[in-house]
Order: sequence, then C-alpha cells, then structure tokens
Amino acid sequence: MNKALTTIASGEWSRDPELTDYRAEWLSDMLVERATCALAAPIYRVGSHIVGAPGYIWFRFWLANGEHILEKYFDDHGRPIGMHARIGMAVPHRGRGFSAMNLLLGLWITDDAHVTVLNEAEFEQAVAQGRLSPIEAEHAEQQIREVTMAIAHKRYPPPIVRNLTITMPNEDPA
Repeated sequence: MNKALTTIASGEWSRDPELTDYRAEWLSDMLVERATCALAAPIYRVGSHIVGAPGYIWFRFWLANGEHILEKYFDDHGRPIGMHARIGMAVPHRGRGFSAMNLLLGLWITDDAHVTVLNEAEFEQAVAQGRLSPIEAEHAEQQIREVTMAIAHKRYPPPIVRNLTITMPNEDPA
C-alpha cells in the first residue's frame, strides 16, 4: 500500500461530517480533543483494531507542545479499545493549534502496555521512494525509540491519558 503523507491538525475532527460532538480544551500546555463517530460513520481501523463505528468516542492529546500525538479510543459503551501514538514531525504553528506531518509510523498501545509498531512496510517504502527525507525518517525512528522506552519505564502514556475512562449516558457504571 502506498500511503500518502498527510498533515495531522488540531481541529480537523470538527470539520469531519462523520464525527459529531467535537470538543477541544486546553489543560495547561496540552490540547485535548474529543469527538464521537456519527450514526452514519463507517468502520475505522488502526492496524487490525476497530477504533471507530457509530457511537465510538475518540480523544486526541497533543503532548509536548504538539510534538507527540496520542489518541485513545472507546467503543459505543465507553469501554477503552486502545491507544495510538501517532508518529509525526511538528510543524511551526501560529496561535493555539497544532499540526504535524504524519510520518506513517505509529504505536498501538493496549491497556496492559503491550506495544505494536504500525505501518513499518509503508514507512520503509516511503523512505526508499524518497517521499520521506533522511531527516524525517530519522526523526520518526527516534520518536519510536523514545516512546517505546518511555512505555517500558512506565512514563508513557501520561497518567491523564492512561487513566482516562468515560461513563456513557444511561449506562450503569457498575
């Protein structure tokens, strides 16, 4: 598969017709976004994991001044599915929003901190074809090493993300 390089931008979920109930809030220097998949939303996957369908809830955390992007997904009953550490290169920004060039690699993180690297073949192909510069490729590989090491030392994901739970309206939390 030949994935195109894209930009990940704060606020993009607010413009997606397949997402509803978009909210964004600053917690100190961290931007937190939330959106719910609309009733007509298709199935979304990260790797082999279904992360989106009608009623599923997504959170995106912009950490370290937009340098690290971590998404946490919940099903339509509010049960956590997993987390996706997106590997990107922050783009200088104006104002209070963030954007990053998607460097294709990612990490899937389960609740018990099992980690799977995502999109390795697509990343290697993009590097070989020159769609990623050597600097971008090294940046992506360095981020993978840093985040993986932080997970192994229980410093990542940050507690605010790791411990986030949601209660759905009209559902018994017990």
